Amino acid sequence: MIATFKKILVPVDDSEYSRKALRYVLGLAQANKAHVALLHCFAHIPLLIGGEPRKELLADMVREAEKLLAPYAKALREIGVEPALIIKEGRAGDVIVQEAQTGSYELIVMGSRGLSNLEGLFMGSEAQRVLALAPCPVLIIR
Repeated sequence: MIATFKKILVPVDDSEYSRKALRYVLGLAQANKAHVALLHCFAHIPLLIGGEPRKELLADMVREAEKLLAPYAKALREIGVEPALIIKEGRAGDVIVQEAQTGSYELIVMGSRGLSNLEGLFMGSEAQRVLALAPCPVLIIR
């Protein structure tokens, strides 16, 4: 029996590893006629920043995330897959696991490291967290 995945979550941070993961997702999505969601998380905005400045900073973070996701979404659209775009605030590993649970995803495809190569000896700490806590299979791309 061959595993098929109809709902794939792809965390993106625009690292080299995220770009490599996209290449795998393109093939998986096309072969499985899968729904793909691109997820980008950004760090919590400190509670010390409130009111209008907080709203403006949040809007800026969302705009930057949309720009970051655009080339990934374009690549998927070019193969006939219309991706969902998800932008959330929080620690990446926690947000990815929570989204996988609430969205009932069947597979997570992500890079082995993010933009910070300093964490984790062989694999980034967020990827390790997702591997440990994810409710579905995780494909780690290096």
